[in-house]
Parts: sequence; structure tokens; C-alpha cells
Amino acid sequence: MSELARTQTASRSAFLDLQDEKRLVNDGYEFLDEKRILLAAELLRQREAWREARAVFMERWDAAAALLPAAVADQGLEGLQVHPRYALDETGPEISGRPFVGQVLLEASLDVGQTGLSRDPIRPSREVRRLVAAFRDLLEAAAPLAAITANLQRLMREYRRTERRVRALENVVLPEIRQDLAAMEEHLDLNDQEEVIRVRSLRPQD
Repeated sequence: MSELARTQTASRSAFLDLQDEKRLVNDGYEFLDEKRILLAAELLRQREAWREARAVFMERWDAAAALLPAAVADQGLEGLQVHPRYALDETGPEISGRPFVGQVLLEASLDVGQTGLSRDPIRPSREVRRLVAAFRDLLEAAAPLAAITANLQRLMREYRRTERRVRALENVVLPEIRQDLAAMEEHLDLNDQEEVIRVRSLRPQD
């Protein structure tokens, strides 16, 4: 409500109602501000975990990439393309979640274990077996990295939403309520002064 509208409807009950509204809004602001701090702290923890998980992933990525030329040289590019596949049908990630200020933070792991060939290769290759082992390790490193990446995206989205709400309360809603309270208080004080003057003017003179 605008300041003019507040003063036009100023009364003691309206003033008290507005004070109650201010307390409620202030409580909401403090809650959201605390939530914002918690989100920021968790973002920093998840970012550090992401850096560590990404370092492991990139190390295994480089190891797999380094083994690829030897496998191509041994089998040929077409030979690798038609090489029997290693089945992962019974392999799946282990995913768990924990609640955090209205969000669910994920943890994931993947144990590929021993992967079996769909059929025997025409020409077995030590280089291909080494390459498969390297990509198996790479897959296992990808699971926790993917979970942490999802956590960061979810936390950042919630942090931005909370930040907008905190700023709106801090810079718009609370200042407007304080301004309205000051205007109403001033208007009520003027009314009280006018009432005192009116009563005195009606008092019989000695």
C-alpha cells in the first residue's frame, strides 16, 4: 500500500497490524538469509569435491586416451569397431541422497567389476584388454563426478532463487513497510495533537 493510502486509512489498529506484518516479514527475511548462508557454504564444499572428482576423472581419461593408439595399431580402426562388445548389462550406479534445506544432494558410485565379452574375439589382444580396463576405471570415476555436478546445478539454482527473495525483502518490502509505519505514526501523532487542541478549545473558560 502506498504511503498516501496508509495515511488515509491510518488508525491504531491498522498501525498495530502493520507492525505485526513487519515482524512476520522480518522473520521471513532472517530465515531466508540463514538459508542463503547454508547454501553458500554447501556450494563451496561441493565445489571442492567436484574439483577432486574431476581430477580423478581427467587422470583416468588421459590414461585411456594414451592406450587408444596402441589398440588401434594392433587391431586397426575397423578391427576395433567390429570387436566384440564388453557387456555392462548387470552394471548400474549406486545412488543415495540426503536432504539439505529443501534439496536432495546425491552421492553416486559405480562398480563395473569384471566385464564379460559378448562373444570370443577372432584375435585376442592384450592392448584391447588394457584399453577396456582403462575405460572401466573411467566409467567408475564418472559416476561420482556426475552426482556432484548435479548437486552444484541444483544448489546454484536454489541459491539464486533465495538470493532474489532476500534482496526483495531487504531492499523493497521491509523499507516500504518502515516508511509506511513512519508515515502512519506521524499521521496518528498529528491526529492526537489535533484532538488535544480540540478538547482544550471546547473546555469551558474560567
